[in-house]
Amino acid sequence: MAFVNVKAALSGLAAAAAMAVPALADVNIGYLSDMSGPTSVLTGESSQRAIEMAIADFGGEVNGEKIVLTVADHLSKPDVGLGIAREWVDKGDIDLLFSVDQSAVALAVSDLVRDKNITFLHGASSAALTNEKCGPYQVQMILDTYGLSRAISMPLVATGHKKWYYISVDYALGHDLQAKGEAAVAAAGGEIVGSARHSPQTTDFSAFLLEAQSRGADTIGLATFGSWQIAVAKQAQEFGLSIPLAPYFLGDTDIKAAGLDSLQNVSSAIPFYWDQNDKTRAFARRYQERYNRPPTFPNAMHYEFISHYLNAVKAVGSTDAAAVVAKMRETPIRMINGDTATIRADGRTLRPMYSFVTKTPAESSGDWDFLKITGTIPADTLAPPLSESKCPLVKG
Repeated sequence: MAFVNVKAALSGLAAAAAMAVPALADVNIGYLSDMSGPTSVLTGESSQRAIEMAIADFGGEVNGEKIVLTVADHLSKPDVGLGIAREWVDKGDIDLLFSVDQSAVALAVSDLVRDKNITFLHGASSAALTNEKCGPYQVQMILDTYGLSRAISMPLVATGHKKWYYISVDYALGHDLQAKGEAAVAAAGGEIVGSARHSPQTTDFSAFLLEAQSRGADTIGLATFGSWQIAVAKQAQEFGLSIPLAPYFLGDTDIKAAGLDSLQNVSSAIPFYWDQNDKTRAFARRYQERYNRPPTFPNAMHYEFISHYLNAVKAVGSTDAAAVVAKMRETPIRMINGDTATIRADGRTLRPMYSFVTKTPAESSGDWDFLKITGTIPADTLAPPLSESKCPLVKG
């Protein structure tokens, strides 16, 4: 397995150690991501550029030690991702295992690193990772399936979208997201009229779309993402289906690929949008100097969390996972748009979501101008109470 090492060695200031824990020779970040598969357009290399941007903004070093970034592709396969992570762990190559943006891979890696002195910040959405699969040094940076389902399903049901049909990817994330979405729809007074699961190899979604129409669905929930989501949107347009789509993972790159006219009257929610305010626009301008488009929400979150991690390492004077994660929990995360987020004892990140509707082609002022932000969904409404947690770290 070939890895890519990215080293930045700009000048920086050392901070006094807050704890008497020895630091390693370098601060080693292992970025394990989908670099070539269905979600790679949304994250992958583009999120690597955001990580490099955060490292450069930090001066390339922390506490006098260089920040070293190692990158690998998990290929969306648990055995591949686990093998890479095990090699890194066995060789002592990493202090931070980062991203692992696929639920089945993250669940496998979580078992591997739970008792290791390694910080694990992941971008997978499985609710199990903040419940029975939680870990003492593990943080879920992206909203999990519980939060996503509430942020997107419940407001839509409240505005009249009562009959839902789900199209879901047939692996852990899709199963979990559909289950949480169905529960949120039911809790809000809606009903599920049917569902279908597609394999990662599926390219023709016409049968699913026609079934949704025959069952009287007034909303199609998409518990899938990336190229599959784009195919669904395009095929719905080709069939002339007027049933609104409710995507759970709609990113700017998806709209760009499908065409804004294929994603009309879509309402959803997102944790970051590049054109939300002056702060996000300023970040987007800097990001585009490194990449050829504005940042997606995963790109922004990768920047935010690497910055948060490095600030914690600086504050405690060490890469010791217990000390670093404790500091990350007690310190608010500075979000790019000016808001803040926090990390709970179960590893869940509490951050607001922003509701949106897609613009019409006439409303769009140009390339990448796709969304209208219509409101804020408070962070505390998107997480279950800790009293309901199955995480051993918070039980009792």
